[in-house]
Amino acid sequence: MYQILGLVFDGYQSSGIASTFDVFNVVNTLWRQRGDNSELYRCSLVSLDGEITAASNGSRTLADYSLATAPKADLIIIPGIHHYDSKDLLNKLQSLSRECAWLRQQFQQGTMITANCSGVFLLADSGALNSQAATTGWWLSGLFQKRYPDVQFRPETLMVENPQTFCTGAMTANMGVMLQIVEQQVGRQLALACAKTMLIDATQSYASPYMFTQEQAQHEDALILSIESWMQRHISQPLDIQTLAELHCVSARTLSRRFKKAHGISPLEYLQNIRLQHLQLLLKTTSLGIEQLVERVGYNSASSLRRLFKKELGVSPREYRQQHKELTTGD
Repeated sequence: MYQILGLVFDGYQSSGIASTFDVFNVVNTLWRQRGDNSELYRCSLVSLDGEITAASNGSRTLADYSLATAPKADLIIIPGIHHYDSKDLLNKLQSLSRECAWLRQQFQQGTMITANCSGVFLLADSGALNSQAATTGWWLSGLFQKRYPDVQFRPETLMVENPQTFCTGAMTANMGVMLQIVEQQVGRQLALACAKTMLIDATQSYASPYMFTQEQAQHEDALILSIESWMQRHISQPLDIQTLAELHCVSARTLSRRFKKAHGISPLEYLQNIRLQHLQLLLKTTSLGIEQLVERVGYNSASSLRRLFKKELGVSPREYRQQHKELTTGD
Protein backbone atom coordinates (compact mmCIF):
# COMPACT_ATOMS: atom_id res chain seq x y z
CA MET A 1 0.00 0.00 0.00
CA TYR A 2 1.22 3.46 -0.91
CA GLN A 3 1.31 6.13 1.80
CA ILE A 4 0.27 9.61 0.64
CA LEU A 5 0.86 12.58 2.94
CA GLY A 6 -0.79 15.95 2.44
CA LEU A 7 1.07 18.79 4.14
CA VAL A 8 -1.34 21.26 5.76
CA PHE A 9 -0.83 24.56 7.56
CA ASP A 10 -2.89 27.62 8.35
CA GLY A 11 -3.91 29.30 5.11
CA TYR A 12 -3.40 26.33 2.80
CA GLN A 13 -5.63 25.95 -0.25
CA SER A 14 -7.88 23.03 0.70
CA SER A 15 -8.58 22.06 -2.91
CA GLY A 16 -4.90 21.23 -3.34
CA ILE A 17 -5.33 18.42 -0.80
CA ALA A 18 -8.98 17.39 -1.03
CA SER A 19 -9.14 17.01 -4.80
CA THR A 20 -5.87 15.08 -4.99
CA PHE A 21 -6.89 12.75 -2.16
CA ASP A 22 -10.13 12.15 -4.08
CA VAL A 23 -8.13 10.75 -6.98
CA PHE A 24 -6.53 8.12 -4.78
CA ASN A 25 -9.87 7.37 -3.09
CA VAL A 26 -11.51 6.74 -6.46
CA VAL A 27 -8.63 4.45 -7.45
CA ASN A 28 -9.15 2.50 -4.23
CA THR A 29 -12.87 2.19 -5.01
CA LEU A 30 -12.22 1.01 -8.56
CA TRP A 31 -9.76 -1.53 -7.21
CA ARG A 32 -12.31 -2.92 -4.76
CA GLN A 33 -14.95 -3.10 -7.48
CA ARG A 34 -12.63 -5.50 -9.26
CA GLY A 35 -12.84 -7.91 -6.35
CA ASP A 36 -9.89 -6.97 -4.16
CA ASN A 37 -10.74 -5.69 -0.68
CA SER A 38 -7.28 -4.30 0.01
CA GLU A 39 -6.41 -0.64 -0.37
CA LEU A 40 -3.83 0.59 -2.84
CA TYR A 41 -3.50 4.00 -1.18
CA ARG A 42 -3.72 5.45 2.29
CA CYS A 43 -4.05 9.24 2.45
CA SER A 44 -3.18 11.14 5.62
CA LEU A 45 -2.65 14.73 6.70
CA VAL A 46 0.52 15.98 8.37
CA SER A 47 1.01 19.37 10.04
CA LEU A 48 3.67 20.99 12.14
CA ASP A 49 2.32 19.75 15.47
CA GLY A 50 -0.44 17.36 14.41
CA GLU A 51 -3.13 19.75 15.61
CA ILE A 52 -6.01 21.51 13.84
CA THR A 53 -5.19 23.76 10.89
CA ALA A 54 -7.46 26.29 9.18
CA ALA A 55 -7.59 26.29 5.40
CA SER A 56 -7.96 29.54 3.48
CA ASN A 57 -11.67 28.84 2.91
CA GLY A 58 -12.29 28.63 6.66
CA SER A 59 -12.55 24.86 6.98
CA ARG A 60 -10.71 23.36 9.93
CA THR A 61 -8.99 19.98 9.83
CA LEU A 62 -7.28 17.82 12.42
CA ALA A 63 -4.05 16.37 11.06
CA ASP A 64 -3.27 12.66 11.42
CA TYR A 65 0.39 13.23 12.18
CA SER A 66 2.87 15.86 13.26
CA LEU A 67 6.09 16.35 11.32
CA ALA A 68 7.88 14.39 14.04
CA THR A 69 5.50 11.39 13.95
CA ALA A 70 4.73 11.19 10.23
CA PRO A 71 5.36 7.78 8.65
CA LYS A 72 7.62 7.22 5.67
CA ALA A 73 5.71 8.52 2.63
CA ASP A 74 5.65 7.41 -0.97
CA LEU A 75 4.34 10.84 -1.95
CA ILE A 76 4.06 14.22 -0.22
CA ILE A 77 1.60 16.78 -1.58
CA ILE A 78 2.14 20.52 -1.01
CA PRO A 79 -0.99 22.63 -1.62
CA GLY A 80 -1.10 26.27 -2.62
CA ILE A 81 -0.44 28.98 -0.04
CA HIS A 82 -3.24 31.54 0.08
CA HIS A 83 -1.88 35.08 -0.11
CA TYR A 84 -2.94 38.60 -1.02
CA ASP A 85 0.24 39.90 -2.63
CA SER A 86 3.93 39.11 -2.99
CA LYS A 87 4.83 40.49 0.44
CA ASP A 88 2.15 38.36 2.09
CA LEU A 89 3.36 35.23 0.31
CA LEU A 90 6.97 35.83 1.33
CA ASN A 91 5.92 36.39 4.94
CA LYS A 92 3.99 33.14 4.95
CA LEU A 93 6.93 31.27 3.49
CA GLN A 94 9.07 32.58 6.33
CA SER A 95 6.52 31.30 8.85
CA LEU A 96 6.75 27.82 7.26
CA SER A 97 10.47 27.41 7.92
CA ARG A 98 10.05 24.22 9.97
CA GLU A 99 7.82 22.66 7.32
CA CYS A 100 10.45 23.64 4.77
CA ALA A 101 13.21 21.93 6.76
CA TRP A 102 11.06 18.78 7.01
CA LEU A 103 10.48 18.79 3.25
CA ARG A 104 14.22 19.14 2.68
CA GLN A 105 14.83 16.10 4.86
CA GLN A 106 12.13 14.07 3.10
CA PHE A 107 13.54 14.98 -0.30
CA GLN A 108 17.04 13.98 0.75
CA GLN A 109 15.64 10.63 1.83
CA GLY A 110 14.27 10.05 -1.68
CA THR A 111 10.58 10.84 -1.18
CA MET A 112 8.57 12.01 -4.20
CA ILE A 113 7.06 15.48 -3.66
CA THR A 114 4.44 17.38 -5.65
CA ALA A 115 3.64 21.08 -5.27
CA ASN A 116 0.83 23.13 -6.73
CA CYS A 117 0.77 26.82 -7.62
CA SER A 118 2.21 28.99 -4.81
CA GLY A 119 3.14 25.80 -2.94
CA VAL A 120 5.96 25.44 -5.46
CA PHE A 121 7.67 28.33 -3.63
CA LEU A 122 7.84 26.21 -0.47
CA LEU A 123 9.30 23.32 -2.44
CA ALA A 124 11.87 25.66 -4.00
CA ASP A 125 12.76 27.06 -0.58
CA SER A 126 13.60 23.51 0.53
CA GLY A 127 16.26 23.30 -2.18
CA ALA A 128 14.55 20.42 -3.96
CA LEU A 129 14.32 22.42 -7.20
CA ASN A 130 17.92 23.62 -7.39
CA SER A 131 19.08 23.20 -11.02
CA GLN A 132 15.71 21.56 -11.75
CA ALA A 133 12.79 22.72 -13.88
CA ALA A 134 9.64 24.20 -12.37
CA THR A 135 6.43 26.05 -13.05
CA THR A 136 3.93 27.85 -10.82
CA GLY A 137 0.80 29.97 -11.07
CA TRP A 138 1.12 32.22 -14.11
CA TRP A 139 0.64 35.41 -12.07
CA LEU A 140 3.61 34.50 -9.88
CA SER A 141 6.14 34.15 -12.69
CA GLY A 142 8.10 37.34 -12.08
CA LEU A 143 8.44 36.80 -8.34
CA PHE A 144 9.45 33.15 -8.79
CA GLN A 145 12.19 33.90 -11.33
CA LYS A 146 13.59 36.69 -9.16
CA ARG A 147 13.59 34.59 -5.97
CA TYR A 148 14.94 31.36 -7.49
CA PRO A 149 17.43 32.19 -10.26
CA ASP A 150 18.96 28.69 -10.08
CA VAL A 151 15.67 27.02 -11.01
CA GLN A 152 14.94 26.40 -14.69
CA PHE A 153 11.62 28.24 -14.83
CA ARG A 154 9.06 27.17 -17.44
CA PRO A 155 6.07 29.53 -17.17
CA GLU A 156 4.48 28.35 -20.40
CA THR A 157 3.69 24.87 -19.04
CA LEU A 158 1.10 23.77 -16.49
CA MET A 159 3.11 20.77 -15.30
CA VAL A 160 6.80 20.03 -14.92
CA GLU A 161 8.20 16.63 -13.96
CA ASN A 162 11.64 16.11 -12.47
CA PRO A 163 13.14 12.80 -11.28
CA GLN A 164 11.75 13.31 -7.76
CA THR A 165 9.35 16.25 -7.97
CA PHE A 166 6.28 17.49 -9.84
CA CYS A 167 5.31 21.16 -10.09
CA THR A 168 1.94 22.36 -11.34
CA GLY A 169 0.55 25.78 -12.13
CA ALA A 170 -3.16 24.94 -11.98
CA MET A 171 -5.55 22.64 -10.14
CA THR A 172 -6.47 20.82 -13.35
CA ALA A 173 -2.80 20.03 -13.91
CA ASN A 174 -2.49 18.93 -10.28
CA MET A 175 -5.19 16.32 -10.83
CA GLY A 176 -3.39 15.18 -13.97
CA VAL A 177 -0.17 14.69 -12.02
CA MET A 178 -1.99 12.43 -9.54
CA LEU A 179 -3.19 10.31 -12.45
CA GLN A 180 0.34 10.14 -13.81
CA ILE A 181 1.59 8.96 -10.42
CA VAL A 182 -1.21 6.38 -10.25
CA GLU A 183 -0.19 5.10 -13.67
CA GLN A 184 3.43 4.78 -12.57
CA GLN A 185 2.54 3.00 -9.34
CA VAL A 186 -0.45 0.76 -10.10
CA GLY A 187 -0.86 0.79 -13.86
CA ARG A 188 -2.38 2.61 -16.79
CA GLN A 189 -5.70 0.77 -16.71
CA LEU A 190 -6.66 2.05 -13.27
CA ALA A 191 -5.39 5.55 -14.09
CA LEU A 192 -7.56 5.71 -17.22
CA ALA A 193 -10.58 4.35 -15.35
CA CYS A 194 -10.12 7.02 -12.68
CA ALA A 195 -9.77 9.77 -15.31
CA LYS A 196 -12.99 8.58 -16.97
CA THR A 197 -14.84 8.40 -13.65
CA MET A 198 -13.75 11.87 -12.53
CA LEU A 199 -13.81 13.42 -16.03
CA ILE A 200 -10.21 14.59 -15.68
CA ASP A 201 -8.42 15.82 -18.79
CA ALA A 202 -4.80 14.93 -18.12
CA THR A 203 -3.59 15.96 -21.59
CA GLN A 204 -3.35 19.74 -21.11
CA SER A 205 0.28 20.81 -21.05
CA TYR A 206 0.30 24.53 -21.73
CA ALA A 207 -0.93 27.37 -19.60
CA SER A 208 -2.68 29.05 -22.54
CA PRO A 209 -5.38 30.14 -22.95
CA TYR A 210 -5.43 30.87 -19.21
CA MET A 211 -1.97 32.38 -19.13
CA PHE A 212 -0.87 35.30 -21.20
CA THR A 213 1.91 37.44 -19.81
CA GLN A 214 0.24 39.23 -16.94
CA GLU A 215 2.31 38.42 -13.89
CA GLN A 216 1.82 39.39 -10.30
CA ALA A 217 3.21 42.90 -10.27
CA GLN A 218 6.18 43.71 -8.10
CA HIS A 219 4.89 47.25 -7.60
CA GLU A 220 1.71 48.76 -6.22
CA ASP A 221 1.17 51.64 -8.63
CA ALA A 222 -2.52 51.41 -9.58
CA LEU A 223 -1.98 53.68 -12.59
CA ILE A 224 0.72 51.43 -14.05
CA LEU A 225 -1.29 48.28 -13.31
CA SER A 226 -4.15 49.78 -15.32
CA ILE A 227 -1.80 50.73 -18.16
CA GLU A 228 -0.24 47.26 -18.19
CA SER A 229 -3.69 45.71 -18.46
CA TRP A 230 -4.63 48.05 -21.32
CA MET A 231 -1.41 47.26 -23.22
CA GLN A 232 -1.93 43.53 -22.83
CA ARG A 233 -5.51 43.76 -24.10
CA HIS A 234 -4.41 45.89 -27.07
CA ILE A 235 -1.13 44.17 -27.85
CA SER A 236 -1.55 44.34 -31.62
CA GLN A 237 -2.16 48.10 -31.68
CA PRO A 238 0.59 50.73 -32.19
CA LEU A 239 1.66 52.44 -28.98
CA ASP A 240 0.87 56.14 -28.74
CA ILE A 241 2.07 57.42 -25.37
CA GLN A 242 0.09 60.64 -25.61
CA THR A 243 -3.19 58.84 -26.32
CA LEU A 244 -2.46 56.28 -23.61
CA ALA A 245 -1.78 59.06 -21.13
CA GLU A 246 -5.00 60.85 -22.01
CA LEU A 247 -6.97 57.61 -21.54
CA HIS A 248 -5.60 57.43 -18.01
CA CYS A 249 -5.92 61.14 -17.24
CA VAL A 250 -2.21 61.87 -16.78
CA SER A 251 0.46 63.61 -18.82
CA ALA A 252 2.71 61.63 -21.14
CA ARG A 253 5.69 62.70 -19.03
CA THR A 254 4.08 61.43 -15.81
CA LEU A 255 3.11 58.15 -17.44
CA SER A 256 6.63 57.53 -18.74
CA ARG A 257 8.27 58.50 -15.44
CA ARG A 258 6.05 56.28 -13.30
CA PHE A 259 6.27 53.37 -15.73
CA LYS A 260 10.07 53.57 -15.68
CA LYS A 261 10.03 53.65 -11.88
CA ALA A 262 7.76 50.59 -11.69
CA HIS A 263 9.47 48.43 -14.32
CA GLY A 264 12.88 49.89 -15.00
CA ILE A 265 12.04 50.09 -18.72
CA SER A 266 9.96 52.34 -20.95
CA PRO A 267 6.36 51.54 -21.99
CA LEU A 268 7.60 50.78 -25.51
CA GLU A 269 10.19 48.30 -24.21
CA TYR A 270 7.50 46.69 -22.05
CA LEU A 271 5.22 46.33 -25.07
CA GLN A 272 8.00 44.74 -27.11
CA ASN A 273 8.64 42.29 -24.27
CA ILE A 274 5.04 41.17 -23.96
CA ARG A 275 4.71 40.93 -27.74
CA LEU A 276 7.73 38.67 -27.84
CA GLN A 277 6.38 36.52 -25.00
CA HIS A 278 2.99 36.26 -26.68
CA LEU A 279 4.65 35.32 -29.95
CA GLN A 280 6.59 32.54 -28.21
CA LEU A 281 3.35 31.23 -26.72
CA LEU A 282 1.57 31.28 -30.10
CA LEU A 283 4.46 29.47 -31.76
CA LYS A 284 4.29 26.73 -29.13
CA THR A 285 0.53 26.29 -28.99
CA THR A 286 -0.83 27.13 -32.48
CA SER A 287 -0.06 26.44 -36.12
CA LEU A 288 -0.65 30.04 -37.23
CA GLY A 289 1.40 31.16 -40.22
CA ILE A 290 3.89 34.03 -40.06
CA GLU A 291 1.47 36.58 -41.56
CA GLN A 292 -1.21 35.68 -39.03
CA LEU A 293 1.32 35.99 -36.22
CA VAL A 294 2.33 39.45 -37.45
CA GLU A 295 -1.29 40.53 -37.21
CA ARG A 296 -1.81 38.97 -33.77
CA VAL A 297 1.19 40.57 -32.07
CA GLY A 298 1.32 43.92 -33.83
CA TYR A 299 4.60 43.83 -35.77
CA ASN A 300 4.97 45.94 -38.90
CA SER A 301 5.89 43.08 -41.20
CA ALA A 302 6.98 39.45 -41.27
CA SER A 303 10.57 40.51 -41.92
CA SER A 304 10.66 42.80 -38.87
CA LEU A 305 9.15 40.03 -36.75
CA ARG A 306 11.77 37.51 -37.90
CA ARG A 307 14.59 40.00 -37.42
CA LEU A 308 13.61 40.95 -33.85
CA PHE A 309 12.89 37.34 -32.88
CA LYS A 310 16.27 36.19 -34.18
CA LYS A 311 18.02 39.05 -32.38
CA GLU A 312 16.39 38.33 -29.02
CA LEU A 313 16.32 34.51 -29.03
CA GLY A 314 19.05 33.51 -31.45
CA VAL A 315 16.75 31.39 -33.64
CA SER A 316 14.08 32.09 -36.23
CA PRO A 317 10.37 31.71 -35.37
CA ARG A 318 10.26 28.58 -37.51
CA GLU A 319 13.25 27.04 -35.72
CA TYR A 320 11.77 27.95 -32.33
CA ARG A 321 8.46 26.28 -33.18
CA GLN A 322 10.22 23.14 -34.40
CA GLN A 323 12.37 22.91 -31.27
CA HIS A 324 9.37 23.10 -28.97
CA LYS A 325 7.36 20.73 -31.13
CA GLU A 326 10.11 18.16 -30.66
CA LEU A 327 10.16 18.76 -26.89
CA THR A 328 6.41 18.35 -26.69
CA THR A 329 6.15 15.19 -28.80
CA GLY A 330 9.36 13.64 -27.52
CA ASP A 331 10.76 13.24 -31.06
